[in-house]
Amino acid sequence: MKKYLFLLLFLPTVAFSQESSPFNTIAKAQEGLYYMYYEGSNSKSLVVEFKNYLALLEVPIKDEGGGAKNLQDHTEGGEKVLASLQHYFPKKPLKYLLHSHWHPHSISSVKPFLAKGVQLISTKSNFEKMKEFIDAETITKYQKQITFVETDSLVIADKTNKIVAYRFEQKDFPNTPTAEYLYFYLPTYQTMHCGCMYSKWAGAPVAGKNLITGREGDLHKFITSHRLKPQHLLRLNKEKTGTEMHAFETLDQNIKTGISAQSIAQKMREIPLRTLHENQDSLAQYIEQNNIPVSILNSLVYGYLRTQDFPKALAFAQIQVWLKPEDANSWDTLGEVHFFMGNEKTAQKYAKQCKVINPTYQEGGLDVWQKDWEEYRKNWKK
Repeated sequence: MKKYLFLLLFLPTVAFSQESSPFNTIAKAQEGLYYMYYEGSNSKSLVVEFKNYLALLEVPIKDEGGGAKNLQDHTEGGEKVLASLQHYFPKKPLKYLLHSHWHPHSISSVKPFLAKGVQLISTKSNFEKMKEFIDAETITKYQKQITFVETDSLVIADKTNKIVAYRFEQKDFPNTPTAEYLYFYLPTYQTMHCGCMYSKWAGAPVAGKNLITGREGDLHKFITSHRLKPQHLLRLNKEKTGTEMHAFETLDQNIKTGISAQSIAQKMREIPLRTLHENQDSLAQYIEQNNIPVSILNSLVYGYLRTQDFPKALAFAQIQVWLKPEDANSWDTLGEVHFFMGNEKTAQKYAKQCKVINPTYQEGGLDVWQKDWEEYRKNWKK
């Protein structure tokens, strides 16, 4: 796999890695392509250089995903991004700001960019969520600078470079984290910017094979169905100090020889309820010995809650606790199953256990369970 070393522009890295620095560090990946790093985030931006202007992909000032609460415009961080670009590229203004989805590890600031005349490229559903931190006055004032990708794609190009923003929907690619999402294809570099959709399994092989995550499967399906032929993939989250692009060939080979999370989940669904209840210990041991991710069990639990199959949801939640008793989320999941079953005292007991393990845990609890109940109940009525 060919590697691309980062060459820092102008000054040594150390000079820009101090907390007191007024600028973010920018590193060169290839000619016309740069990474921007953030002190408080494990994600990074991609800067694409055109003849007379720049385009910025992602502004991950706040490193949070779909569980982010109290969304806000991190204005100071946005202004620092603009100052950094001005410092490194004094003769080229930022013309476009593009982002894949609404999560803060994709977009954490908007207003400073609009105020500077930058064009925001988004989608309608993502922007609706972003309205939690973009006030109505700002939207009205800068409406002409906001562009939605509503068709299959949108192109930004000049004679020196090109970005193709591909829009797709969760209904077609179910592992997508938001209702709409944007990939960015860079034909000059034969590279696909995937954001957090290139989510690789970091654990041990499962049943002796590399695990294919749902997002990897969806990413590969999109690329092949659109007849794209990238040589490289960029995933800008969880790789703050990454020094290479990822070969598409690696993903392609994994799809061909690995084992998918979906196939494992399907085998689990085929286990009779009686077996789930009577042989929990042996099933848990089998799961542990084959390195089957507990996250697959967790997904099964919520899948069964959505279809009102409470007995199977309970069985898998109990196995999850057996495997990961030190994980607050395991107890929260078990508590939610009991909440759905009407066992509120038992549910509250597990909610307390969750807090004992992790006092700062905020992803679940009674309020979250109630919202899930109300959402799932709509489907039950249908």
